[in-house]
Formats: sequence, C-alpha cells, structure tokens
Amino acid sequence: MKKVVLNMWMPLALIALPSALLAQQVKVVKSITVKGTVEFTDPKQNENKVFLLKESLFGKGEVVDSAIVGADKSFKFQLKQDHQGAYTIDAMHWDRASFWSDGDVNVAMRGYDTARYKVKVPHYNFVEGSSDNNFINQYILNNENNYRRGIDDYNMEYYAKKSTDTNFISYLNNRKVYSPIGEDYEQRQALLMRIYKGRPVTIYAIRGMAGTQAGEKYDKAMKLLDELVVKYPWLTEAKALKENIIYNMNQAKKLKNGQPMPSINYPMPDGKLATLDQYKGKYLLVDFWASWCGPCRQAIPKVKELYTSYKDRGFEVASISIDTNDKAWRKAMEEENMPWLQLLSDDKDTTMKVFQFSGIPTMYLVDPNGNIVERFTGFTDEAQTMVKNILEKGAKAAPKKAMSMPMTSF
Repeated sequence: MKKVVLNMWMPLALIALPSALLAQQVKVVKSITVKGTVEFTDPKQNENKVFLLKESLFGKGEVVDSAIVGADKSFKFQLKQDHQGAYTIDAMHWDRASFWSDGDVNVAMRGYDTARYKVKVPHYNFVEGSSDNNFINQYILNNENNYRRGIDDYNMEYYAKKSTDTNFISYLNNRKVYSPIGEDYEQRQALLMRIYKGRPVTIYAIRGMAGTQAGEKYDKAMKLLDELVVKYPWLTEAKALKENIIYNMNQAKKLKNGQPMPSINYPMPDGKLATLDQYKGKYLLVDFWASWCGPCRQAIPKVKELYTSYKDRGFEVASISIDTNDKAWRKAMEEENMPWLQLLSDDKDTTMKVFQFSGIPTMYLVDPNGNIVERFTGFTDEAQTMVKNILEKGAKAAPKKAMSMPMTSF
C-alpha cells in the first residue's frame, strides 16, 4: 500500500519542484536548424536573400549568416552558437520573424509586400519552435495587437471629431472601457512574464521594461536581470543588458531640461566637420531625422514656419540625419530645400545611444547658453506651439536695421 501511495505522489513531487531548480536544468544549446519559406519574393531582384541576425537586445543586431531563397521559396540555416539567445530572420528586408534558439525552428513568412502601396511594417509571423520560443511568439503578438488597436482607436476618434454626429464623439469620450488599451497590454505582458518566470528567454522582454527613470519598473527589471545572471552564468546577455540599462539611465540624466546639450562633430554635405558651438547665444532646434522617415519630412514645413518667423530674433535650426545612404540623404535635402545647417551622423547607432532616441523625428530645443530647454518625440502642432511660446518669451527682439522680406522659396 505504501508503494502505491509513493508512486501516486511522485508526479506531484516533480511538479512541485521550485522554479529556481527547474531553471538550473536549462541545457546550453550550441546548434540548431533554422528553416522557413517565403510566400512572395521581390520580382525586381535576381537573387532574394534571407539574413539571420543575432539580436543584441539593446542595439543593432549582427548578421551572422545569409541564404538565397531557393526555387521552391525555401531557405535554411545551420546555426552554431555559444548558447541560446534571441535571433531574427530578415526576409529580403521586407519581413521579419524573431525566435529563441534553444531548439530547431520553422517559419512560413510572407516575404515581399505585394500591396499596391508598399509599407515595410511586417505582419505577425508565428515561429514553430520550443516551449521557450513561444514566449517570443506571444510577446510579439501582444505588441503587434497593441499597436494595431492603438491605430484603430486613434482613427476612430479622429473621424468622430470630423463627423457632424455629436453623439458618436460623446460616446467615445464617456464610454466605460472594461480594460483600456494600456492596461490591457500591461496585463497580458505581466501574465506572460509570470508564466515564464525564471526562464532565460524572459530577457527578451526585460530589455523594454526598465526605461531610464528610477522607480518600481526599473527596480523590477534590474532584479529580474540579477536573478538571470545568477541562474544562468552562460547568459552573458543578461549582464550586458544590465550595464546598458545603467548607461541609458545615466545618459538620460544628462539630457534632462537644463542640462548642457552634448557636443557633436559631424560632416556637412561638403565633407567638412561642424559642431553646434557656433550657435551659442541663440535658440537652436536640433532635429534628428532621416530621408526615409515620413513623419520627419511631414514636420519640416512646421520647422520652416518657425525658422522664417524667428530667424531674425536669434533662432536657428540644425538638422542631423541618421541616414546610412549618402545619396538618399542628399536627394532628400534637395527636395526639402531646408535653409539651415545640414549634418550627417557618422554612426547612427552611437548617435541614437548618446541622444537617447529610438524613433524619429526627435528634436531638442537648446537655449542661448547651450542648455536643453525641451525635447520633442515627433513634432506635432502642439510641439510647434510650445516652441513658439518659448521663443516669444525668450528670443531676442529683432535688431533695428533695414527690414528684410520674409523668404518665399519654401
């Protein structure tokens, strides 16, 4: 009888093992097979390539291999690694899929965007792989759905305001939402982290948890990283990510309002290096942009309005492009005809790290003493108005001299 009872309880005993012990049982995987297909190839290319990138979790991924898509629309990699980690498949720079490399994976990707208006925003790709890999599948889907729901909510409110039906906008403003979009996203991500608690793959989500401000989220992210460092000494990304979070926090402190604007030394179109020191004594709007960035180029007319109105009152603009294509940068400058200083970052990733931005346009308004007045992520009508108000209060009055006609070549 005792023997029967013991056998009945053994499975329960195994289930009850502490998560820390289960975490220690994670084996290091040094080789996997990565397979997949692309439904559509780029008709303009003689060879369609798929790239395999090792994600750094806090910067640009490193290409570790590439493969040509076969006649049957398939591709394959044999991945050799020191230990499992986060990887991304880049299909012809049109479609992407991420995975955790602790087991063989297989993915069916769309590939080339066949829509009439092509947009390089990948749809969701499910990667068949290990149990831990499903953490990334769910994490990415949560982010994708949150992004799409946000667009839906914005569009609904936008068109409701334009409508003559006041009942609709009244409903949107006063409706009781069971779970607002932000809370819904946080609940799903918190549940995911709880299910996979202590697993090495959770580092994929921790990278976006801390932010750059001290507080509960920052402390939680650092605690989770410390636990991963202890449980998995081979997971070198955990230690590196912690160091990067600390760097970002310290750098963000240097970019707060009232702090000196970091110095730069970037080339102008003629190749000569230039700094921002020449603008001491004036208000300066520093605009980080790129030729391929639609919102950046949509913001340029607003910046031109400011420049035209306040140039003679001690206001200047400097545009710093993070383009990696010199020809595209020069073409965009010619098309936009911006009559102020144009600079090209010599290292996009370093520039984004120093000035702490991941999206563009990002702009910094700097005062005559060279100190940061305000930072703008995107440049809305409200941001433009804020700059106007600051300039109205602080910009120098126009000097008494012959009046110059406003520029009309814009």
